Amino acid sequence: MSKSAKGLIWSFFGVLILSPDTLLIRLLNLSDFSLIFYRSFLPAISIFLFIFWQYKRETLKVFLLIGIPGIIYAVFYAITHICFVYSIQNTSVANTLVIIAGAPIFAALFSIVFLKEKPSPFTWVIIFVAFVSMFVIGWGSYSSSGIFGDLMALTVAVFMGASGVLVRYFKAIDLVPACFVGCILAGLYAVPFDIEFNLSSMQILYLSLMCFIMLPIPFIIMTIAPKYTPAYQVYLVFLLESVLGTAWVWVVINEVPSINTIIGGLILLTSVLVYMILETRK
Repeated sequence: MSKSAKGLIWSFFGVLILSPDTLLIRLLNLSDFSLIFYRSFLPAISIFLFIFWQYKRETLKVFLLIGIPGIIYAVFYAITHICFVYSIQNTSVANTLVIIAGAPIFAALFSIVFLKEKPSPFTWVIIFVAFVSMFVIGWGSYSSSGIFGDLMALTVAVFMGASGVLVRYFKAIDLVPACFVGCILAGLYAVPFDIEFNLSSMQILYLSLMCFIMLPIPFIIMTIAPKYTPAYQVYLVFLLESVLGTAWVWVVINEVPSINTIIGGLILLTSVLVYMILETRK
């Protein structure tokens, strides 16, 4: 199996793990700053343990080796975490996930400018289909009252695309330690504000699932996969979260998506699966 195929398959498993994240945010019912606080510091523990397991005595050295690219990646990582929470708290799950699904478009554009990587005509077709499906979904779910959340989701998409290209540009550097630094930066952002520490047993359970499994594993995969597969391909696979995440919220708490969301989601799901199968066969 080629390295590119491995990158796509790892990305697919990453999005499956990540997909219930938005559902747990709804079930937690915490304030913006509390969510940012917990979703930053707790995953940092898992990421650090992964780094220590991988490098043992070389752990400190790999943190020092991230250099300026690692610091930039950490800032991008923190911005995406913070803006994602603001988005999901201020607009519908469908809006948030669909707008974030624009990440591969930005990744493709950044790849052309900074990496001189030209996506194949077939990849551009898939990106166009993805854009059309985003438009179809957004046409049914957009509301002016959620404009702040929509803008935050767009910010996430831009910085996710930029992050993937940064990883590929500096693929000789292990930037997983930068994920840890990014978590710390995002957590420090929330510290000065009121944090809810009086949590119920269910909230603790939801936070444990979210912060020790659903967040660190996919984001480690998203940091590693672009080393093997172009960033826009990785994020094309992660587009599936816009469908799966919406489905979780629909089934469990009955946040029903519009017919536009269902139609657009089916188009998106089909196009990404076809793309993944054909690219893996290559």
